[in-house]
Amino acid sequence: MKRNKMACNCKSVSYGMIEDAVRNGARTYEEAQAELRFATGCGKCREFIEFLIRDINEEIDKETEKER
Repeated sequence: MKRNKMACNCKSVSYGMIEDAVRNGARTYEEAQAELRFATGCGKCREFIEFLIRDINEEIDKETEKER
């Protein structure tokens, strides 16, 4: 993932910012949005960011499984 690529242009939120928020405890779309304020402008990024957060959560779950 290109961490510096913009996920939400209206609010200047990058992929990396979203990944960091999710890895630091904002595991749902709503929690991450409350922290970063993405998708509160035009809203075009909403569906993509929902998928991005899902994928990040799946990655975290796989990492957790490997540690067990």
